[in-house]
Amino acid sequence: MKALICLHGLLSTKADYNQISYALKEDYDTIACYDLPGHGYNTLKYNTPTIKRFLLDIYDSLAVKHNRIDVIGYSMGGVMACYLQSVRKIDKMVLLAPSYRYLNLKNYHIKKKERKQPNITSLLPKKNYLHVFRFAKIMSDLSDEFHVIYPETLILWGKDDYLVKEESGILLYQMIKNRNKRLIQLNNHNHFNIVRSPIVINYISNFLNE
Repeated sequence: MKALICLHGLLSTKADYNQISYALKEDYDTIACYDLPGHGYNTLKYNTPTIKRFLLDIYDSLAVKHNRIDVIGYSMGGVMACYLQSVRKIDKMVLLAPSYRYLNLKNYHIKKKERKQPNITSLLPKKNYLHVFRFAKIMSDLSDEFHVIYPETLILWGKDDYLVKEESGILLYQMIKNRNKRLIQLNNHNHFNIVRSPIVINYISNFLNE
């Protein structure tokens, strides 16, 4: 049996994956989309130990009945996916604009009006900057946990992404030891529309079903 774990980004919830999970529903026995700690309806603490335990609990509960587990990670969820593959066996992994190391907040604020991207601070919870600091700490902690990526991996990036720099994807791509690895940059895609794009969904579906 096959399962797919979907890990969302900082500014959102499991709703990030409404279109993707619908498109892939016939391909998996189980598609696991959860609100991560500190997001949506999940009231668990938003810190590194809780995130780690939450990810392992998701995986271990699925591993009881599924012999193949794939994962998709978007933005913050991309770094969490990379951590998860370092401690559990993942067959295929898709990373959508993973926020690894390089966040370009200064350039993002300069470009957001011209590119009509949302204001990141207006989308954050009321905790606002405290939430950003916690995010940065969690991303740093998880990034220190992995130095090699083992699964077959597809990385998708929007060329109009002014929030997370392309160097993040390049660094992760260089860590992938599997021969089946791809880094694809897409025109007319930014950090926010990439998770809902039909073009991206098609890339994901083709890769996961090869």
